[in-house]
Amino acid sequence: MSDVIDRDVKVKLAAWGAWTRNMGNTGGCSSPAQALINCAPVCDSDYKRYARYEAFEHISDEEALQVEGAMAKLKRYSARLDVALGHMLDNELEDDNLLICVLMYPVLRSHFRYDESFSHISRELTKALGRKITDVKVKAIMERGAGFIEGVLMS
Repeated sequence: MSDVIDRDVKVKLAAWGAWTRNMGNTGGCSSPAQALINCAPVCDSDYKRYARYEAFEHISDEEALQVEGAMAKLKRYSARLDVALGHMLDNELEDDNLLICVLMYPVLRSHFRYDESFSHISRELTKALGRKITDVKVKAIMERGAGFIEGVLMS
């Protein structure tokens, strides 16, 4: 049962990412024709060096806004822990749980909204933090972040 729920959250997050990329700042469809166009396969050439067509599951504006609200809650949660992470890094302390909790929002945003690969995210985090972050760690962070989003959406 857990795999089904987890898959559903990832599908919702992927659809939300496509929704944010396609909708931009318009916030909705201006016509029924635009709604049909938004359901068509997406070419992500604006965000990647190569054009790639993907079919995302349809997400309504209401569902996408629910995911957006859950992401905002995760962003606030990560921001509160960011001060503690700065203290931890300054004093060279080891606390992987704190690191994972702080990085959940940036990893989910990068992977689903900007469609970046795990290896690219790990390289960027390694540069930003000055610590080696592997793509396996990025996947673990993403799993925990998806669990957080799932919990917020269920409540």
